[in-house]
Amino acid sequence: MQTVIKWIDAINKVVGIIVGLILAAMSVIIIAQIFSRFLFHSPLTWSEEVARYLMVYMVFLGAPLALRQHRMIAIEVVAESVGVKARKVLKIVTMLISIVFFIILLVQGNDMMGIVGRQHSAALGIPMNIPYMAIPIGAALMLLNAVAVILEFLTKDHVETSEVAEVLKKGEQL
Repeated sequence: MQTVIKWIDAINKVVGIIVGLILAAMSVIIIAQIFSRFLFHSPLTWSEEVARYLMVYMVFLGAPLALRQHRMIAIEVVAESVGVKARKVLKIVTMLISIVFFIILLVQGNDMMGIVGRQHSAALGIPMNIPYMAIPIGAALMLLNAVAVILEFLTKDHVETSEVAEVLKKGEQL
């Protein structure tokens, strides 16, 4: 099981680098658009569309990383009010329900790519299945990371997922 977790974490490192590059590219494109529009009075026709698609990919690639690092937004009142073993079971059940959602998202995203594949984007003229490909890619990565989280819960005695507990453990102030 540790091998699977290490394999998924290696994929996450690559995805993290890609997300960083996407953020950098998006920033450069937006800054270029600002300079082009206000300094040269000749706006770039493609920059807004590229930035939008890059942001979509950044979200769908970044969400699995947040899931793996237990950084997704969650209401943990119930989880924090039960014992350690019950908390672990609750988190595993939550991940199993999430896996069902990720599978549905993967299938529907794949179907959506087939539907929009005949359309082309307005400014770039690329097939729309390229931007929509972020959905099944992100869903597959979320699925992998949910499996890694479950394996982590099953193999480790204690997995801390609460930011409050992490801060208190480090001795920092809230």
